[in-house]
Amino acid sequence: MDIGEERTPEDARKIIKTAKLHEPELTEITQVLRYPDACHQNDNLRLMLLDDTLLKEIEQGNDLLFKGDPDENVVLCTNNKTYDVKEAETSNSLLLVPDLLFAASTGLDETLKNNSIECDSDSSFDKSNTSLNKSTDSDDGTKPPRKVEHKNIVNTFFTYYELKPCKPRLSKLRKLLELTKYQGVELEYAVDKSKLLTYEAIFDKVQASRVELDEELEKIQAIKIDDHYRLLEFDYEFRVLSYMLDLIEENSWPLDKISKETTLESLKDLVPGTILEAMFRFYTTESIKEDGVQYYQYKQDKVCSFLARVLLKSAGKFNLAEFLQAWSDSVPEGMVTDESLLSGIALIDKTSTPKVIWGFAESDLPEDINERFKILFQTKPKWTVDEISPYIQCYATEKLNVNAILTKHARASTQDGVRVFSAKHMK
Repeated sequence: MDIGEERTPEDARKIIKTAKLHEPELTEITQVLRYPDACHQNDNLRLMLLDDTLLKEIEQGNDLLFKGDPDENVVLCTNNKTYDVKEAETSNSLLLVPDLLFAASTGLDETLKNNSIECDSDSSFDKSNTSLNKSTDSDDGTKPPRKVEHKNIVNTFFTYYELKPCKPRLSKLRKLLELTKYQGVELEYAVDKSKLLTYEAIFDKVQASRVELDEELEKIQAIKIDDHYRLLEFDYEFRVLSYMLDLIEENSWPLDKISKETTLESLKDLVPGTILEAMFRFYTTESIKEDGVQYYQYKQDKVCSFLARVLLKSAGKFNLAEFLQAWSDSVPEGMVTDESLLSGIALIDKTSTPKVIWGFAESDLPEDINERFKILFQTKPKWTVDEISPYIQCYATEKLNVNAILTKHARASTQDGVRVFSAKHMK
């Protein structure tokens, strides 16, 4: 029905009779739905199917943000979660009608209660005929008149949005920050200042919630310098870490009794305070406390892994034995290196003579999973689960673990009693 046309109670009764409905079993309110003119239709509305978590977010007045550039699939972010947004079709059209009354609001329960005695005494057939006859009676004062209310349909929907929890899409973050790496005060003149990003600018561009973004900024060791988030250039990070580690020998510190105060004071003229504070946070953890003074110790695995990357960066393939010796000599006395710390940053070939090692960092591989598997199997034809896991763990979800990913993208076989994976479609 178009806006402008009005239905009367008699119109409603005629329709009730034509539809062979029983008016005594209906509430006294008839709601007439009216389609708007094209000029009044609101095409800016969309329907979303929400789970309990998202519904509570809205009920509590929290923000829900749609995020994505024109070339990205849109996501919805709460304060701490990210949801993938997909359009789905409905089997029936859905009408959006504001202020539509449902049974409880139109007195249906009371109507049924008043008719319950009559329903018990009449047969189903007799009741139908009686009700049908009654439905044609005009208002005579013995019962409330039929009321007609007109309701305007705002829009008709054939699709809606489904929301499913997903991993935040964070690969863009490192790309954005790679453009303005910090290399030291002396090289700041070479940085394109127009590409420096504040937190809010990053949040607007990256498809992640605030909590997820904060965790990733900490994970990739982004540092807030003059209100802009920056990554440290690798060689500069090595320089700063070397300054910090040298203080251990200079001050004869036990590995579990590193003084933060002395570290910051000793290096304040060599490294900006903001960077020094951040580096100390990245590479140390609290240890013992004596006389009210908190001491720290370096995260041994992290320090050893970083120094391994320094050695691997300087050349191609290394003799494994020589590398392991050089690596052990490069770390502070008392720290212990281990091959397990090379996971995700290097590959070892123990079948060659002599055994060799070379740098192969997960962060250097393409984001596309098919392209990544292609490079992995070009680099090494067969992988054990432990070897390949660091390079594909980023694709794992609660419902899809590493083994499931390998089943989909690789072929399993047994080699010398060990389960290995190779390219699914080998020539």
